[in-house]
Amino acid sequence: MRRKSDMWHDVNDQMSFLPGEGEQAAQTAAADVRDRLATLEGQLKSQFTSMAAYAQIAQEAVGVARAEARADLDREKATIVTLVERVHNELLGEAPRHPLAPPSAPQPSVDISTLARLALLEDKFERMSQQFTQVMRSQEELANSIAMMFEQQMRSAGWLANCGEAATR
Repeated sequence: MRRKSDMWHDVNDQMSFLPGEGEQAAQTAAADVRDRLATLEGQLKSQFTSMAAYAQIAQEAVGVARAEARADLDREKATIVTLVERVHNELLGEAPRHPLAPPSAPQPSVDISTLARLALLEDKFERMSQQFTQVMRSQEELANSIAMMFEQQMRSAGWLANCGEAATR
């Protein structure tokens, strides 16, 4: 079989099959930068996912802490009420009774100073109850403000979406 002479084309000296060394180095550097950017993007996405998980865990921990604090406060109030009632009954000379049983009529032979001390004790208990309530309110306000500040910081950093918009970072 013979070869035709028009099958072979002359290649210009300007067009070479392989790119020059400078162009190869630039392409290699560009590919390297592209790979590094892809790796960095993956790391950022991973950090975003971790931050979102940590934020969710922190919110749940705040809720659990609030519930535990409320339960502790309720138990302490119940204990204090029981103790005050017990002291009240001891000072009045009454026998211990069931909490749901109707109170018996007070005895007329009770000393006035005992009643004054009992009234003072009840006033102190009322003030202490108000202080407990105020402390719980301030703790809740502090927890809410910390949660709002944390959320605002997450939004300003772009980790959370604003008003239905998707997070851009």
